[in-house]
Amino acid sequence: PTLAHYFIKLLEEKGCLLRNYTQNIDMLQSKTGLSDDKIFECHGSFRSGTCMKCKVKFNQQQVKNGIFSGSVPRCKATVNEMVCDGVIKPDIVMFGENLSQEYLVKSSVDVGKCDMLIVMGTSLTVGPVNRIPNEIPPSTPRLILNSEKICTDIEAATHTNSPMFWFDHEGNKTDVFMGGDIDQSVGKLVEKLGWTWSHDLPE
Repeated sequence: PTLAHYFIKLLEEKGCLLRNYTQNIDMLQSKTGLSDDKIFECHGSFRSGTCMKCKVKFNQQQVKNGIFSGSVPRCKATVNEMVCDGVIKPDIVMFGENLSQEYLVKSSVDVGKCDMLIVMGTSLTVGPVNRIPNEIPPSTPRLILNSEKICTDIEAATHTNSPMFWFDHEGNKTDVFMGGDIDQSVGKLVEKLGWTWSHDLPE
């Protein structure tokens, strides 16, 4: 995990985190000690797998062993006295697949509770997660930590149903952009807030 991942954990420790929605499947948030109920892995992860044939579930170690063996992991469950031999697929959402119903339910509740949105390290081009910035109350502050500004083209936002940020517009009262290295940006935020890191951090 990087400093940005530990920043999310620090937000939880300070009682400031409602939920971390991530499109990554690497489980790095979990490695910081972030509570499971504070993470929603929108595109799934490798923490579990499912047989595509008989739907038996497999844990992270079983999935890992199958993948690292260099061959396609196969299901050894017995179905009708025969070995299933179906392909074990990690529980990740592939391109073109729909997100879970749980995402739709949980995000629809959380956007109404959100009193500040922090967006880190994303181009916000993949839906439906990229619509979260548009679904929170319009007066909610939105802080974007990214290497470059995103979603500033009104015409593109209109045609693609992607969010629109108003960084450089007169009258903007909600959107703030911090550019450059994200780890450096969260470090500055922690310093400004007068907080201290509670974990051994990566160098």
